[in-house]
Amino acid sequence: MEDLHSTPVEKWTESMVSNWLTSIGVKETYIKKLFEEEVDGRILLEITEEYLKKETGMKSGPAHLIIKKINELVNTLKKAQKPKDNAHERTAENDNHGAVSTKTNSTTSTPQKGNEEQDSLIVPTTKRDSKPRPFGTKGADYIYVKHNVLYPETGVIDLITPCHEYKAFTTAVKLDRPRLQAKLAREVLKFATGCINMRSNGTIHFGIMDSRENSGFVHGEIIGIPIAEKDMYVDALDHIERSFSTSDGEIVRQCIRPPEFILVVDPNSKDEHYVVEVDIAPSVSIVKNRVFSVRLPNFKEKSNKVEFEKGTIYRRTGAKTEPVGDINEFYQAVHVRDAQREEAEQAQCFTSPDLCPDLGRKLIMLVTSGKKLMEKEKWYILVTNKFSKEDLNHIDFLVNMKLFCVFDFDPDSMVSGLCHEYVKHHAVNLHFMQNYKIPSGLSISEFESHLHLFEQISWIFCNGRTDFKGNEMPCDENTWSKTRRTFLKDCVSLICKDILPKGTFHVIFLLNSPVDIPLLNTFYEFFTDMEGHDDIICISESVENFKKWQAFALGSCDSETVNLKSVVGMKMSHVNATLQSVQTNTTRTAKHLAVYVKGECCLETCEEEKMCSLEILGSNQCDDTSPEFIDLEKKEIERQFYLGAKVTWMNFWLAEKKFVGEMIQRDAYHEVTKLLRDILNWSQDQMPIDNINIYHHPGSGGSTVARQVLWNQRKDLRCAVVKPSYSAATVAEHAVKLREYEEKNPQKCLPVLLLIEDGEKEYLEDLKNELEVAVFTPRRLQWEYHALFSSAVDDPTPQRNCVRGHPY
Repeated sequence: MEDLHSTPVEKWTESMVSNWLTSIGVKETYIKKLFEEEVDGRILLEITEEYLKKETGMKSGPAHLIIKKINELVNTLKKAQKPKDNAHERTAENDNHGAVSTKTNSTTSTPQKGNEEQDSLIVPTTKRDSKPRPFGTKGADYIYVKHNVLYPETGVIDLITPCHEYKAFTTAVKLDRPRLQAKLAREVLKFATGCINMRSNGTIHFGIMDSRENSGFVHGEIIGIPIAEKDMYVDALDHIERSFSTSDGEIVRQCIRPPEFILVVDPNSKDEHYVVEVDIAPSVSIVKNRVFSVRLPNFKEKSNKVEFEKGTIYRRTGAKTEPVGDINEFYQAVHVRDAQREEAEQAQCFTSPDLCPDLGRKLIMLVTSGKKLMEKEKWYILVTNKFSKEDLNHIDFLVNMKLFCVFDFDPDSMVSGLCHEYVKHHAVNLHFMQNYKIPSGLSISEFESHLHLFEQISWIFCNGRTDFKGNEMPCDENTWSKTRRTFLKDCVSLICKDILPKGTFHVIFLLNSPVDIPLLNTFYEFFTDMEGHDDIICISESVENFKKWQAFALGSCDSETVNLKSVVGMKMSHVNATLQSVQTNTTRTAKHLAVYVKGECCLETCEEEKMCSLEILGSNQCDDTSPEFIDLEKKEIERQFYLGAKVTWMNFWLAEKKFVGEMIQRDAYHEVTKLLRDILNWSQDQMPIDNINIYHHPGSGGSTVARQVLWNQRKDLRCAVVKPSYSAATVAEHAVKLREYEEKNPQKCLPVLLLIEDGEKEYLEDLKNELEVAVFTPRRLQWEYHALFSSAVDDPTPQRNCVRGHPY
């Protein structure tokens, strides 16, 4: 009962009214009937004894008691209201107009007389404005976000723009089938008749707050209602035939469209709620010269059945549906309303075409962050769903993109989807979201190495895999939310907060098929962990797919931001060609390797990525560099090198092709080259593994010398740089693969030249031992084999650069 004393009567809910009726001794039967009639505090103060007896079948005694107690309650309120100061009166007035106020002053724990009706504290929450589902569109193609707010209810505007009316329906939804259907039909038919008679389109919404009196909610707030059986709402419109005359009923049935069910998404809840909407479209061709009278259905508790009231002509008056006052005058003006409707329908057919936006330029600006080319340092995370067969022919831009990971919601992706096509070009690591949970005791860097996150693309199957033999089958949206949503949250959080620094990556939502709730939740998690929409891009050819994604995104950010970061209407083939124009490497030319017979072979990208411990140097390294990249970047690349940046293969290539100045060959380079020639003059009594150490001051150019040797040997030997953090066993395995790749006779292969930069002596010994094990297997025992180490080692002693050769 404390709520009754602390809450103003006009803000009482139906349950609070029921509690008050119980406290004054009203029978449970009557309390239940008033609850079913949705009698809240506001209605209680307006109720009459006649209503109680007529509508609920209440006897005179209890009806009289209730009215007497209501009068006593009102008198008590008036007495309690007088001591209130002007400031509090202003607060109450503001609250009656829907404003949200918060009291900052403290109150005593003991209620004071005269303050029992003081406004309850309302804690404001962030409620974003939202747009209603576009008139006439399917509910399945749209979603609402809980606690967003639709604009206020509207009356007749231009006859084509729909009127809007809201019903919370939170109490009625608990009724049994006949009572719920009667209640729904009553609201729909009353609203529909008002719209049809005014010749205006309209939409009535169930699951949207229609009252400001409910504490914590605002008018138009999206709350949704639980729906177990959708057919119950569809069948409710069968009351049409009994609510209208036979001829009118057929016409009204054509004007009232079937209910649409729009899912309400609550990021903080797994419950499934909907907003039910019914569109009214009174085409002038079927309603011309007619005025419609409706007999509204009403479930009578006394007779325990639905009864129909006398016929009433309704019209829309502002944002309300009210009975027509002067019926004769209304009939006489019907031809005027028909003419206005006909003119509005014709005007709708002759709208000027929209100017075509420059989607290509917008796409380029978003993906490149306003630069002329895509940044080599920038990572991309792809979130996508099922691709069509046609779209799979246009994924070159993805193959060339520097992808960190893919969140794939297509369970068939590995069988016939994007992943199936992508692995033809790149090696990938196949993961599930739960693989991104760090085992206890493992550091972030150790976890990255464990999953090879920066070496091979992580392909994350977010809704199971149909080709996977384990317990990872796809599931429906509801089951996914209960069983896999937590994995998604942890996965996204780990990537955004611990693995990729903010500003180093873009997230691209590529919507190729209808959008479902799991994919929308992915946007919410990225938006939350990335602290905004700045680096999130949406690409969708289908407007319908985008609208559902957009409606959800508007729950987190404003419409201007969402639209600014979205490209809608471009075919996948156009996206493919457009993005390839700003990628530095668009030809996907495979690297070439020298072969024993003095020719070359192609090293396919996917095979190269399987040897992930090696940075393999191709004989055609950098030859596919675009002229645009050369013009834009050559000066900056040269400048960075002379400022002390680590040398890259591009530095050597630009110098070799005369785009920049010549790379100087130091004395150490000539010493290493001579030692290398001597080692290559191999004899049977010599071990097939040799080592050259280059000792140098830190920053004095030892690594540059070593890489220059590899560059100039790339067309005669198979060369590679050993990446850090890989075990000696793994490097040895990959070195063997590199040596034998595409060679006809494994006994006759070119030597492999490996560069280990700043390697520890213990690691070099381990690698030597692993290579010896590989060499002296029975299959290779009699083969001619060379493995060469060129090791650039920082020497802390103040000596000049020196080179030492060590045969093992």
